[in-house]
Amino acid sequence: MKKFCFTTLLFLNLVYTVDNYGADEFGDFDVHYQMGNEYNDRGLVDLAITEYKKAIELNRYSSKAYNNLGVAYSKQKMFDEEIAAYKIAIELDPQYKDAYFNLGIAYGAKGMIDEEIMTYQKVITLDPKNFEAFYNLGFTFREKEMYDESIKAYKKAIEIDPQSIDTHFNLGVSYGKKGLLDDEIEQYKKVLELNPRSAEAHFNLGVAYGEKKMYENQINEYKKAIVINPRYAKAHKNLESIYRGKGMKEDADRELSMYNELVKH
Repeated sequence: MKKFCFTTLLFLNLVYTVDNYGADEFGDFDVHYQMGNEYNDRGLVDLAITEYKKAIELNRYSSKAYNNLGVAYSKQKMFDEEIAAYKIAIELDPQYKDAYFNLGIAYGAKGMIDEEIMTYQKVITLDPKNFEAFYNLGFTFREKEMYDESIKAYKKAIEIDPQSIDTHFNLGVSYGKKGLLDDEIEQYKKVLELNPRSAEAHFNLGVAYGEKKMYENQINEYKKAIVINPRYAKAHKNLESIYRGKGMKEDADRELSMYNELVKH
């Protein structure tokens, strides 16, 4: 049975720099730079790119303008241009951790996983308490099937933010990939302590119990997932498989019927 996991596992919110100016502090560069930020916020990305480029023409040493230009390029999925902009920002300011973080996300979007990992590690070198970098590292290591490293990264993220529901959930997923079922179960239980209405945690807990052959617990967790989310098709399908294996034809047919009805829409 396939485990559910969140589809948005990475922190994909790019970081761009916003400055506040007094009226007497505005120069031509600042006008174009701030207009770029305004357009970026409003989703007028082409106009944002134009304004950032004008700002850079006036001050080609502005790391923040290159960083924000990269953010605008990302919204257009212009990943090569995005990466180039962040690299210039970093050349101008080698301590610019937000530009490194954004660069890591851009590498990930391009499928350049090794570069993505190295870039998040650079963020952590600059900021050892950067929760988002550890979190994204956990996911990226898991994508490369480097489960020990994934677990270590998620644990560091939890040290920084013990209340992060998504981190506990994903740590559970990584434990499951390693076959560490007791540790996996512990993390899903922690998720449910923090959010008792997590249907996904109940579902994954059910899968883990099934792998431990704790079938009654497994059934109960799927049922709890369905109580929270009656349209949870995968839970109905997994219940159907369990009931079918136990020779409970009527129950199995009922769950299959509900599953088929849900996936139709």
